[in-house]
Amino acid sequence: MPTITPDHLHALLASADRGAALVVVGGRATVVPTEPGGDGPEGALVITTRDAVIAELDTGANEERIEALAQRLDVALDSLGG
Repeated sequence: MPTITPDHLHALLASADRGAALVVVGGRATVVPTEPGGDGPEGALVITTRDAVIAELDTGANEERIEALAQRLDVALDSLGG
């Protein structure tokens, strides 16, 4: 089962916090607010930020692109041993 799913990206995009980030803490992905230049909660691995996802989905956030991005992020996390 993937750690990062399209639901995580939907939650990140829906966040009212412009500084929101998708992080992994204790093997679980979650969306958290972060301060500019911050790293999120202690012990968290920041996977991506709301702004980075918006930039990646530049021309539109259709479900196919969100699923593909979630899969790429999950593979990258797995390669780090997450």
